Amino acid sequence: MWRFAALFPMFAFVALLACAKRDPVDEDAVDPTSELVGDASATGLAAPANAAAAEAMHQASLPTATAGLRWAYRPGDRTALFGPAGTPAFSIQCSKAREGDSQLIFVRYLPPTGGGNATLSFTGNGQVASVPVAAVTNPDGRGGQWRATISAGDNARDVAETFAGPGTVNVSLTGLAPLVVPATGEPRRIFAECLAG
Repeated sequence: MWRFAALFPMFAFVALLACAKRDPVDEDAVDPTSELVGDASATGLAAPANAAAAEAMHQASLPTATAGLRWAYRPGDRTALFGPAGTPAFSIQCSKAREGDSQLIFVRYLPPTGGGNATLSFTGNGQVASVPVAAVTNPDGRGGQWRATISAGDNARDVAETFAGPGTVNVSLTGLAPLVVPATGEPRRIFAECLAG
């Protein structure tokens, strides 16, 4: 009897364990969706096994380039033009002087409103850069454009970084709606030519 009394606390503990809830899942838990992207949905694969699927999902969430416009490369003057053929909306040019540093010329083909100066901003692929632009009006007083010229230095490299990834780049001018351009080979070629060496 003495031995039985000594074992009683242990039997009581085992009985309590038997009555305890055995399911380790929280009552409020939900089943994971079958549309998971990333390593959470990979089975039997080493991480990051399905990073391509995660990147595809990320790209699908990015805005598309404006109105189906595209880049064109003009090798004669080292210019990448974005827009419909013959009437670009935006361009990037690499101007190489015989002596001295190369320069990048950015042109936003919009008539200046109010004249003066503004800021041309680039936001894309996790990077942000901006350059000062000046209004350039046509001699006849009709139309014009916004133009920025910068030397191939740190500021130019910051702009190049916005085009370095696979996503789109918002090119915005102070006070106007942004132009969404794809970061494709044409602008990257301009940056590579101008910033090399």
